[in-house]
Amino acid sequence: MNNNRRVIGATCAIHHGARGFTNLVVNRHDGGIVLDPHAVGACVISLDGPGALELFEALRDWFG
Repeated sequence: MNNNRRVIGATCAIHHGARGFTNLVVNRHDGGIVLDPHAVGACVISLDGPGALELFEALRDWFG
């Protein structure tokens, strides 16, 4: 298992489909993370270290 890469089953709000229809690929890269919706590299979201930590804190607040 690659500890720097995760594939998370998700649902696309635009294209809909069943739960897990969309693969969200998350990679740890250069001290931050890269989110790749649809796992095709067409549009990626990059967060630096502070942004990734802010996302982590938000998820922890929301889901305990």
